[in-house]
Amino acid sequence: MVINVEWQERGPVEDNGQQLIHKGRQICTPDNYPKRLPCHNPKCQFGGFEIGDRIADLLASRKFSEENSLICINAINEDRDRRCLHTIIYTITSVSPYRRASDR
Repeated sequence: MVINVEWQERGPVEDNGQQLIHKGRQICTPDNYPKRLPCHNPKCQFGGFEIGDRIADLLASRKFSEENSLICINAINEDRDRRCLHTIIYTITSVSPYRRASDR
């Protein structure tokens, strides 16, 4: 089985909108998938997007895909100056290898 993780990171702009900051894609296996995707906000220290639990839940559910969004883990910070307002929209897809009828 192969897992495809694709995401678009967005961040705020001065006119209260959002702009595309980064696009990413990672191919992995059920034994080696990312736990956290990095945040590309240069002011964000040790931030990121906790994607590992979402991948594990998808694998346990036996569904084929999930689409959703996440906020940076630094979005909730007591120090307002350290809050990060970056988000990602992600798609996780699990793909099983093709099996011919003679392989069964």
